[in-house]
Amino acid sequence: MKPQNGEQVYKLIHSQEMVQYMWKYSVHMQSTQIPVAMAFEEELDFRLLAYAVNVEIQRNDCMRLRIFRDKLKIKQFFLEEYKLDKILIKSFSSKEEQVAYFDSVASTKLDVFGGETFRIIFFRTYENKCGIFICASHMIMDFAAAFMFMKDLMAVYDSLKNRQPLPKPLTRYEDIIKKEQDNPELEARIARDAKELDEWVAKDRRPFYNAINGTKVLDMQSKLLHKKDMNMPHIYLPVLDSTHLVKCHLSDEDSKIISDFIKENHLSAEWVIQLGFRIYFSKLNRHTNDTLFWVLCPRRRTVKEKRCGGTLASPMPWREIIDDNMSFIDTIHQLGESQLFLFRHSDVPFTEVRQMERDRYKLSLMQTANSMMFSYLPAGENAFGDRKYEFTAYNFGHYVMPLYTLTMQEASTGRYVFSYIHRLFLTKDEDVYSFHNGVVRTILAGIKNPDKTIGEIMEEI
Repeated sequence: MKPQNGEQVYKLIHSQEMVQYMWKYSVHMQSTQIPVAMAFEEELDFRLLAYAVNVEIQRNDCMRLRIFRDKLKIKQFFLEEYKLDKILIKSFSSKEEQVAYFDSVASTKLDVFGGETFRIIFFRTYENKCGIFICASHMIMDFAAAFMFMKDLMAVYDSLKNRQPLPKPLTRYEDIIKKEQDNPELEARIARDAKELDEWVAKDRRPFYNAINGTKVLDMQSKLLHKKDMNMPHIYLPVLDSTHLVKCHLSDEDSKIISDFIKENHLSAEWVIQLGFRIYFSKLNRHTNDTLFWVLCPRRRTVKEKRCGGTLASPMPWREIIDDNMSFIDTIHQLGESQLFLFRHSDVPFTEVRQMERDRYKLSLMQTANSMMFSYLPAGENAFGDRKYEFTAYNFGHYVMPLYTLTMQEASTGRYVFSYIHRLFLTKDEDVYSFHNGVVRTILAGIKNPDKTIGEIMEEI
């Protein structure tokens, strides 16, 4: 869909270039879609909610963003107005029916270049909850933006229902795009940060590929290619990218143990969960202390940015050398320091980070040391006030990396949820369940005695 009425045309910003880059590594554009649903324990007036959606489209300008090809370049513009004539309403008689339906919608490609950048469906669950499903192109939304869309939409709905003024306006995504267009100051900062980031990630040694099923893929390719010292396999295979979603819920008891530990020690849940991942990765992968995977940085530093749609998130290469002699609690604080460094350098584009990796280690287009994309979504207990909600992510059917892990704490139950979208070519469901159980055992073992060393915990699990 090209501009028809003289709309201002913009280049993609760096966060969007990540999406374009991923299209090159998958023949399936749905590998970069954001499919999420929110269900509420109350009766919603779907007619009024449909009206609220159109109000939200005008408030939230990323929903009026359109993508088009200009010869070999991908560019974008904003529509002045856009409305949905009607919104489909679905009713489900079982959880299985609901999951199957939304997985199907999530894995159906959006016609982004034809003007379809999102789909919205209202639904009623088998438990008689009312909900909203959106599947948006990653070009216009990241997970934080999708969550913010839900939050603002319900605030608009409440205002209309109660005949009150609309909530405070959202930040315009267009203003952020303008700010990042041909910005010499930003590019100079990126150049400086990229050099520091490259040196930080390098750690004066070649990284080692950590997978949830151990060294199976690495061993297979080492044998096939006759490279005994191979430590970074060829995993970016554009055709073999079909995925399956495995969702694991922690028990109420285990979730409470983790939450209490985090509150008592004033920690980030992401640090604690990540450390569980890294220790168990180490155990499965020749007891290496070198752990590396992509972590999604939201890049929403200010209140204005947090109240903005669009794609701002950027993957960062989080490489951590775990010391066997350091205690569990001290290693958590080490992760906190690393996160601060990465967030300060998160303007460095994914495309540049990936090229630095290739240049430093002389990698092919298909090779990488990163086995996973990790994201922690801090949804928050009070995101919708007193309203109880259930947030669900669905399987988009294809993905460029071996694994995408989304973790969060359910506001309605307090339980931690781990969503694993894994490439079927590289891993099986059994691998994911086994890995998840090992991660949980690791976290609980560390919390039980946080002064224990990483080495002692690894022997215990």
